[in-house]
Amino acid sequence: MKSPTAPATAPQPVQPAELVTISESDVAEIARFIALQSGRTEETVDSHLRWFLLENPARDQRQPLGFGLRSADRFVGCILCSPQMFRFQKEKLLLMGSSLFYVDQNHRGSGGRIFLQYCRLNREYPLFGTSANPEAAALWKAAGANPIPYSNGELFGVLRWPPVAEEFAHRRQFSRLLSRLASSRVSSLARIFRPLKLNRQFPDALRLLLSADEANFLLHDLPAQSHSSKLTAARDLPYLRWRYFSGRDPSVAAFAFRGRRPEHEILVTVNQRTRGYRGQINTLNVLDVYPEVPLDDWLRIVGALVARYRNAVDAVVLRSQDPERQAAFSALGFQPRAFDAPNGWFLDRFKLLPSQDWYPVPADGDGLI
Repeated sequence: MKSPTAPATAPQPVQPAELVTISESDVAEIARFIALQSGRTEETVDSHLRWFLLENPARDQRQPLGFGLRSADRFVGCILCSPQMFRFQKEKLLLMGSSLFYVDQNHRGSGGRIFLQYCRLNREYPLFGTSANPEAAALWKAAGANPIPYSNGELFGVLRWPPVAEEFAHRRQFSRLLSRLASSRVSSLARIFRPLKLNRQFPDALRLLLSADEANFLLHDLPAQSHSSKLTAARDLPYLRWRYFSGRDPSVAAFAFRGRRPEHEILVTVNQRTRGYRGQINTLNVLDVYPEVPLDDWLRIVGALVARYRNAVDAVVLRSQDPERQAAFSALGFQPRAFDAPNGWFLDRFKLLPSQDWYPVPADGDGLI
C-alpha cells in the first residue's frame, strides 16, 4: 500500500521591500548583507566599508552613503556611493561613484528601483561606476550612460603558466586529476601560450615611495605641461594617503619611475590580487600611471615591474589601455580578455562635465581594490 503523498508546501510570499537611504548607522548591517551575497566574511566586508566609505577624503557628511531595500527589517539590496574628486585642467569637480550593487535573489526585480534612486543624484553630480557586471551595465545603458573609454576588457600577461594552465583546464571541466596535471611543469597546455617578450632590464628605474608625502612631492614637482589636459583623477595628498598609504592592504605599492625625461619622475601604483577557481593565480594589477606617458615609457614601466615582481606573481593585469597600447602589448605576448560588457560607465545627463575626453586608470572607483 502506498503511503499518502505529503501536500506540497506553498511557496512563501516575498515580503514587500522599502527603498531607504543608507546612513553610517547601517554600515554593520549592510556589511552583513554584502557578506552573505558575496561569500566573504562579515569582518572583511565591514573593515572594507569603514575604510572605503567612512574614511574616503572626498566624502561629505551631507551625502548619502548609498541606497538600500529593506524587507522584514533586513536589507535585501543596496548600492553604495563612493565620491571621488576629478579635475579638468585647473578645474576640480566631484563625481559620485557607485559601488557594491547587490540585490537578494528573491528581490532581483527591485534592483532597478535602487539604481534609479542612485541616478537621481545626477542632478547634483556626474555619476560613474567601474565595477559593473553585465546586468548592471544594462541598467547604466538604459539610463543613458556612456562607457568609460577602454573599459571593455583587459590584458593578461602570464609570467608563470602552471597556475594559469590549471585554470584553463578547470574551466573546460576537466577532471580534478587532469587539472592538477595541467598545473605541472611538463604540461603541454602551457606550450600553446606565448611567453612575454618584454625587456626586463630596468628594475632599478622604479623607486619605492614610502609615504604619501613623497608621492605628493613627486606630483607637485611635475612641470605644468605634464599634467593631463583630459578629465582625470585629482591625485592630491588626502587621496594618495587614503588610497595607497592607509596600511590596509600590504600588497599596495607606489613607485617613482624615471621616464624619457629623467629630471621628472612618473607615479606608478600597483596591488596584488588572487584569481582562479581556488585562488591559485597571483596577479599584479597596474592601478595608476601618472602623468599620461607615451608607449615606450609604458613598455619600460611594465618591463621594470615584471623584473621586480617576477618571483612574486604569476601574471600582470593591464586595464584602461588605449588601442595603440593594446596592440603593442598583445604583440609582446599579453592575452586580450574581453569583458561581456564594459565595466566602466558615466552618466552626465545635465552636462556637468567640462569634457568627455578621459584619462581613466584602474585606480578610479572600486574596480581593482
